Amino acid sequence: MLGFRRFDSRMLHLLWQIPTAIVASACAQGLFLALLSLFGVDGAASSSSNGALGRVAELPAPLIGLTVLIAAVLTPLWEEVLFRGAFLSGLMQRCRPLAAAAISAAIFAAVHLVLLTFVYLFMLGMALALLKKFHQNLWAPVLLHAVNNAVVLLIILSATQN
Repeated sequence: MLGFRRFDSRMLHLLWQIPTAIVASACAQGLFLALLSLFGVDGAASSSSNGALGRVAELPAPLIGLTVLIAAVLTPLWEEVLFRGAFLSGLMQRCRPLAAAAISAAIFAAVHLVLLTFVYLFMLGMALALLKKFHQNLWAPVLLHAVNNAVVLLIILSATQN
């Protein structure tokens, strides 16, 4: 059992939980970048080269659609099965719930290999773990993850439009 369950009325809480998690993660990231700037680190210049994602807008329309499908649907599915379905569930058997959530969130943030976004991804990972615990359903973190990835893609696509 991976943790996918039928939707129930409790899932309506996602209407406020998803935007709250994204805004809280963005605020934490903003504070982190502000703190870095006090030490002379220019986070904006360092993160401007977004690798392959930064070039999504240059692709033909069908490939942009495929990219959105992969990033906003398929990636959240397999990452949530791995991080909240396997890692978090395994850690919950060995650690206290908050420690398990923090460890799985740290692993989630670290495997994305972008140091400047570690705080955002850690906070998002915590929210994903808390949603899994609150809803007892893997669909809740999958939906937050999908919305987050879709928002990131929309920001990248809108920022690269001339």
